[in-house]
Amino acid sequence: MSSFNRRNFLRGAGVCLTLPVLESVHGAPAQAAPAKRFVCVAPSYGMNPSGFFPEQTGEGYDFPTLLKPLERHRPDFSIFNNLDHPGVGGGHGCSNTLLNGMELKDTRDQPQRLHSLDQLLAEQIGQKTRFPSLRLGSGGISWSRSGMILPTDGSPTRVFSRLFLEENAKGKSSQRRFLDEDDSILDVVHADAKRLGARVTAADKAKLDEYLTAVREVELKLQRRARWLDVPKPKANDEIIRGNDEVVVDLNYPYNTPVMYDLMVLALQTRSTNVITFGHPGGNRLFPFEGVELGYHSLTHHGKRPDLLRQLTIIELYYMQQLARFLDRMKETRDVDGKPLLDSTVVLFGSGMGNASSHSSRNLPILVAGGGFKQGKHHRFERNGRDGRPLCDLYVSILQKLGVETDRFSSSSGNLNHLLV
Repeated sequence: MSSFNRRNFLRGAGVCLTLPVLESVHGAPAQAAPAKRFVCVAPSYGMNPSGFFPEQTGEGYDFPTLLKPLERHRPDFSIFNNLDHPGVGGGHGCSNTLLNGMELKDTRDQPQRLHSLDQLLAEQIGQKTRFPSLRLGSGGISWSRSGMILPTDGSPTRVFSRLFLEENAKGKSSQRRFLDEDDSILDVVHADAKRLGARVTAADKAKLDEYLTAVREVELKLQRRARWLDVPKPKANDEIIRGNDEVVVDLNYPYNTPVMYDLMVLALQTRSTNVITFGHPGGNRLFPFEGVELGYHSLTHHGKRPDLLRQLTIIELYYMQQLARFLDRMKETRDVDGKPLLDSTVVLFGSGMGNASSHSSRNLPILVAGGGFKQGKHHRFERNGRDGRPLCDLYVSILQKLGVETDRFSSSSGNLNHLLV
């Protein structure tokens, strides 16, 4: 029995479940997962490929323009070339497929296939924290188990309040009353659905099951809110969002980006959450940077024109400078064991859009830092016709690194453990 392989069992069963650790099977308790937290940062329009991907592979690559801010972190991250989601088409909708590898139109009969990586991790490693996941910035990449796209919050003030400010006694009393009322409503919904389920067709029963899955998600969220209502929140200095006598913090996008990153570090450090997504929005906003004269969306359709590429690079360099600063903070900040947060946090930077100029979903800009992975290289995969290596192969490795026993996720065909572990 000691040679029993849980992953082989899962592969044979064709399912994605977490098996318990059994001492009688393995002979000794399993060690804790080497990584404990997950962060995903997602620019909606991706990154200009010519500025993001190095020409050389391996360790000694030269840093292209957009990676130069990360040069001091060379040993801490890996770049992946020719990863994408097989079967996902182009257009703006591909940005929403980053963490699930599925288009909405292909999942009408099985909406649960839209369940995203971050939300699966929220179920697996987020249940002992106040927030199973924090979804910040621009939305689109987080999908519930029932196939619903989940909202995000781009306001640093609201995020700080949720994380660190206590409700007064009257506010908590009102919340408790509303939670009790919502529980009563859900009881009625369950009773009605049970009566209805006895007299619907098989096709309608499948739809009813999907609906009840969504109801169950709401039910669990309400139960969680009730459990945490009287648990004191951690304390944090509000200078992070208000500044001090000498400095006033700019909370307008994009200048609030470093503020959001600082809030993310605090949320992880205080164990308020183990799972965070942070989206950089698309749209055609005019970035208030010197040298930028056109809207963001217009610049992504550069057609390789030097003047447009120069302006787009100013925006994308800002994103990478802020990511580099975030990695600085993650290395400086210690967890409860006195180790750098980055050592036990998988940081994924990427987009569901590859080349925004052509709305392509091929060769996605993917970077992974920290998490105890073997880092420091640029990996390039061969393309098979239109498709590269499934990005979900990387996600399988991330799941396993975070202690989730599975050999499959979405469109995966394997994993990238041979490169990272």
